[in-house]
Amino acid sequence: MARKPDFAEMTATQIRAHRETVFLRLLNSAAQRETVELVTRLAAAGYDDVQMSYVPLLANVDTEGTRIITISQRTGNTRQAVSQLVSEIEARGYVERVPDPSDGRAVLVRHTARGRALLARALGEMSDIEARYARALGRTRFESLKQLLHDLERAEQPGGSFGR
Repeated sequence: MARKPDFAEMTATQIRAHRETVFLRLLNSAAQRETVELVTRLAAAGYDDVQMSYVPLLANVDTEGTRIITISQRTGNTRQAVSQLVSEIEARGYVERVPDPSDGRAVLVRHTARGRALLARALGEMSDIEARYARALGRTRFESLKQLLHDLERAEQPGGSFGR
């Protein structure tokens, strides 16, 4: 196992160089670039009211609907912040709140017809973006990257190999 760097002993230039290789920074950078491109493509397709802040929330609404608390847990945002963003997206006609059939006290957020059309368009655009990534990295390497990220996600889940 690699030895942990001693950041107290590093120069500012060394710290900056190391920071550019940190996994979280690389993931965030890739996600940010893809989100910007996706929102730009959606705007060109007529969805010019979709904001970047909507993407993580909309990506976490399951096809059958999702509770706000679940979206909150998936996105790492407070219930209040998620509820406020749901209200904004709901006002644009992409999602709606409906009673949860399994619990009359709870509410599900689900896609409207307009939201499903947006989802279909977004998935198509993301497929195009991913095809470009696969050309740049090679299909096998890109599919391996996706599988590794999927495996890491599964390991992080309750009962996964990280013991949570």
